[in-house]
Amino acid sequence: MATRDDVARLAGVSSSTVSYAISGRRRISDETRDRVFAAMRELDYTPNAFAQGLAGSRKGILALNYPLKDEGWTPIEVRYFETATATAHELGFHLLLWPNAAHDLTTLSALVAQQLVDGVIMMEVEWDDPRVALFAERGVRFVLLGRTADPSGLAYVDTDFGAAARTALEYLVDRGHRDILFVAEDRVAEGHGPMVRTADELEATARRFGVTLTTFAGPRSHATGRAAYRALAASGAPTTAAIVFNEPATIGLVHAAQLGGRSIPGDLSLVSIGMGEDAAELDPPLTTITPPVSALTDAAVRMLVAMVEGHPLPRNAVLLEAPIVERDSVRSVG
Repeated sequence: MATRDDVARLAGVSSSTVSYAISGRRRISDETRDRVFAAMRELDYTPNAFAQGLAGSRKGILALNYPLKDEGWTPIEVRYFETATATAHELGFHLLLWPNAAHDLTTLSALVAQQLVDGVIMMEVEWDDPRVALFAERGVRFVLLGRTADPSGLAYVDTDFGAAARTALEYLVDRGHRDILFVAEDRVAEGHGPMVRTADELEATARRFGVTLTTFAGPRSHATGRAAYRALAASGAPTTAAIVFNEPATIGLVHAAQLGGRSIPGDLSLVSIGMGEDAAELDPPLTTITPPVSALTDAAVRMLVAMVEGHPLPRNAVLLEAPIVERDSVRSVG
């Protein structure tokens, strides 16, 4: 298998010149570039992404840092990865996935120390995220796909989860629902930004409208949805609607309600926050408020590339609204 050094010998140039010809990061003559490419074709040489990153000025590789989770990744999370990869490639960069626990700073420090990447997109941002201080201390360019409690001075792209929460509750209130269940992930205590903002806004909006809001929280699992339904059935509360911000629990709640003899939306209306297009495949298809995954991720990658290439940012904070998609899981009451 041919190497970069083989290409350099055949083209009569240095190995670093081969790297510059491939990356385009340093100006070389057209004649030299043509010789390098001709040698690459003759040797059937395909440049390695890491070799490009390590050579010369070490440009061309971005990382997507996504904390590992025991329950794996949902389809909508996979879309973040796909969009980030596509946009990075469009802009001439490669993308690496760095999946490690948010608080495992030892592993993350080791990755940063290798200096393989030009910048990092940080996902699943916590209220007080320790990764921010690590990247800032090490001089790593980074963009948050999410927000800390105080994102002042940080570059970020995020969904307006406060607006999503208001939309969900107002949508149900407008249809006569006055006793509403909120099924969440048990991540408020650990400072998960989207969950904190959603929970806080739901409580504030419920007080404003004078409606009853009951919260049930648990892990990201089908079992949480089933447990939420059992708690609801045992309480005897006159609950007519649920807002669920926990994708697996959404499915568990739907199945448990149906097995318990309650129809959706006949007996219980349901709005999902965060579920993707797969909500349309359930029976009944669920009304959702879904983050604009492609727009969020595309904006984050473009912002990071601008930082890497030294271009001024038009703005370092982007907040996008999540649209509501009406399907068949909500009915009017009263």
